[in-house]
Amino acid sequence: MIIHPNIRFAYLYRDASNYKQHGEVIFSNENQLVLDEVEKQIRLFLSDGLFFIARQVHVEERFFDVVSNDDHPWHEVVMLEATSDPTFDPIPERKRDIAEFLADLDKAHRAGWDEMNVREDINKQIEMERLELKRWLTSRRDGTT
Repeated sequence: MIIHPNIRFAYLYRDASNYKQHGEVIFSNENQLVLDEVEKQIRLFLSDGLFFIARQVHVEERFFDVVSNDDHPWHEVVMLEATSDPTFDPIPERKRDIAEFLADLDKAHRAGWDEMNVREDINKQIEMERLELKRWLTSRRDGTT
């Protein structure tokens, strides 16, 4: 039997034009949690079983360098797999076990996924789009289109 002590969490950012940026974290699995059970738990905490706000769970945001109207705050899970690869977390101050990540997901899920808890330039773009939509809806309601 091969022991895979770590769990790879692969995810991506996909903008509205379907351009993608991939990311991953390799968590330790000190308690040897069963991969299928970990995946079930993770999917329960995600929006629609797939989406999450990276910053809210201390995962590297994979947005593009240039902000566009295609940007939004959501990242999505690609896969989980057991691995013997060493732990890896691109956010230097974090070296978490999968149990800690599950706790972070649970906390974010309970608090509600905060679409404004993203990189500042993405936040500004989202706010600008919301204001434009509000103006458009107001003009339609007032009959000034």
